Amino acid sequence: MIALQWVKKYMRIGILTHHYVKNYGAFLQMKALYETLREVYPKADIRIVNFICQEHLWRNIIHVLHYRRKSDTPVIYREKIRQLRTFIRYERSLPRTARVGTAEEIEALGFDLLVFGSDEIWNAADWGYHPLKFGAGFSEKTKRIAYAPSVGTFFQLSKESIREGIKGFWRVSGRDGETLDFLKRMHRGDAVRMPDPVFLYDFDRDLQKEGIEKKPFRYILIYDCKLTEKQEQQLRAYKDQHGFKLLGAGDYKKMYDGVTVNLTPYEWVSLFWHADKVITGTFHGTAFAIKYHRDFAAFPTERNRIQKVGSLLRDVGMEERMLSPGEEDKLCSILDRESDFTRADACLNRMKEEAFKFLSTG
Repeated sequence: MIALQWVKKYMRIGILTHHYVKNYGAFLQMKALYETLREVYPKADIRIVNFICQEHLWRNIIHVLHYRRKSDTPVIYREKIRQLRTFIRYERSLPRTARVGTAEEIEALGFDLLVFGSDEIWNAADWGYHPLKFGAGFSEKTKRIAYAPSVGTFFQLSKESIREGIKGFWRVSGRDGETLDFLKRMHRGDAVRMPDPVFLYDFDRDLQKEGIEKKPFRYILIYDCKLTEKQEQQLRAYKDQHGFKLLGAGDYKKMYDGVTVNLTPYEWVSLFWHADKVITGTFHGTAFAIKYHRDFAAFPTERNRIQKVGSLLRDVGMEERMLSPGEEDKLCSILDRESDFTRADACLNRMKEEAFKFLSTG
């Protein structure tokens, strides 16, 4: 891979992302971007910029440790506490800077290139919102690129500091259509669409390093999906009919055939890789189902997720795998339908080539 012509022998690169969010997708996109940059710049010193929105962090921890009276038991709750510790351990497995709180402090670290993204670092409706994540407050002395960030749902930002921050990016991209629309309103007509980092990196080496083995049975994997009571009844009948078990990806419900709460990020990946079917309501759940060619049904029920998942499925030509609100009864029929990944593979291979050029071309 050819790196930038202006690269120094010991180039320093910083990644500004939601590195502290206790979520499998958040960690895996960060890991994938880190490893991709290592491939593009093998001699560079690459570090996660340790910038934290404190309220965002605590609300995220509270979300992980929320006690659900209908499904949580003392045993399950202990698994949640262990899961939180697992997230923290893996977050710290990637090199990061000392704690910083301003653009000036980040620039004082002396990075030659700052990469903003991916994930929803530009979601202004989220507790993690901060103008700094849009490039506000930085001088022109540090090259900055935005790699596949997402705004989540549509929003209006009129702050001049945000406009100036976006204007100052050397190269800019977005992960979905909503983000590209936002960038056009920010007068960045040169913005391009880039794939989420998880599509750029092969996690096999991490699974092999940790010695993770596939489950000795066939299963349907469910990840963060708000199923109705009727859907759960249909799903139990479907899994019994076909000889599947039901597993959650880092979660537990009474209908599951096992406790899989405290997973490492790579155990989570392995569950997707070896699942027979996947049901998910999230962007990264859908991304990994596509990545590993799993028959899947996407059922996002919140506006933010509907936008993100829908945009991804339109990009790869798999809109038929998405279940819209009001179509709950179609869940098992979508699962039963074999997925065709031909168009998705072609699209993602092309986007992967474009992504490496975006990150490496001077």
